[in-house]
Amino acid sequence: MKKLMTLLAGTALGLCLAGAALAQTQGITATEIVLGTHTSLTGPVAPWGVGSTNAVRLRFELENEKGGIHGRKIKYIVEDHGYQVPRAVQAGNKLLTNDKVFAMVVALGTPMNNAVLQRQLEMKVMNFGPFTAARSMAEPFHALKFAVLSTYYDQIRSGLKYFVEKKGVKAPCVMYQDTEFGQEVLEATRDQAKAMNLKVAAESGHKPADTDFTGAVSKLREAKCDLVIMGTIVRDTIIPYATARKLDWNVPFLGSVATYEQVVASAQGGVTEGYFSMSSQPVIYPDEATGPAKAFMDAYKAKYNQDAPGPAQIAYVVADIFVEGLKRAGKDLTTDSLVKALESIDAYKNPFAPVTVSFSAKKHLGAEEVFLTVVEKGRWKTLEAGLKY
Repeated sequence: MKKLMTLLAGTALGLCLAGAALAQTQGITATEIVLGTHTSLTGPVAPWGVGSTNAVRLRFELENEKGGIHGRKIKYIVEDHGYQVPRAVQAGNKLLTNDKVFAMVVALGTPMNNAVLQRQLEMKVMNFGPFTAARSMAEPFHALKFAVLSTYYDQIRSGLKYFVEKKGVKAPCVMYQDTEFGQEVLEATRDQAKAMNLKVAAESGHKPADTDFTGAVSKLREAKCDLVIMGTIVRDTIIPYATARKLDWNVPFLGSVATYEQVVASAQGGVTEGYFSMSSQPVIYPDEATGPAKAFMDAYKAKYNQDAPGPAQIAYVVADIFVEGLKRAGKDLTTDSLVKALESIDAYKNPFAPVTVSFSAKKHLGAEEVFLTVVEKGRWKTLEAGLKY
């Protein structure tokens, strides 16, 4: 009897400790993992927000249909901030305080992530695979910050170096959003120009919602730029490029991965034909997909009645890696166990592109590959891979 009582007491203590561990980890219950995203479902960068969250939701639903991860289903909550910082702070506070999310996944926008991140990290809520390639998403190193693909800074420096060395560019200019995102592109342009003993011929800043770029394009043209670096996203990429072509100004325009969206490539009337973009992960099209990539794209088409765009393909990779981390973390899921599990992921094979993702205890930027692409007949075509500065 004494042995039985001791055994029962030990079992009860173990259950209590397990319950206490769950209670101390926000967003984790015995049956559920609560994850969140603040993103742009409306506003100037909605194609990125809609495509990315559609893909993440699909990936999590596919896992839930199998019974979840170690008996837990994923609950995925998405809040729209319309690419506005005040709304992002409001959305972030809701997700952190009311919904009590365990982690943020594919939260979109450099200024928006930066505005939410301090409180998020204070609450020990991980930021995984944010939909911004700003260096601040992985630097300085923090245990709860994981960025998956190459940075805007590396992309722009690599792209400018390529055009100087291979295309003879001597007078680069930069057009950029006057935001933290645009400043990242501006800084990269200045730094690479300085490293190559070049002068940036002209700079033009604008607000994300601006729609008239005639004056800005004229300013850059008058400065005799022979390459325009774009710190822009969707609408503020298409309009200036189309404006330049209407003015019969045909110098190359080059953006970061933020411009690498099918809405840009397939703009009405082919107005973006010949536009260049750097990429962290080349997109593929349905007629090119095989294996796991094709399975995902077929499922995406069946669920959303449209082809999976670039943002969806990138977001699928982010969600797939996160699911792998959850699986490796085991049933006793905590923030610490997830960090260690993610840091154990080495040489994850991207199903869409020749990009390998690896993390470690000292490195939370998963991949650094940089690609040069161009719009050709309404589709993105990869021209160069493995560029560096």
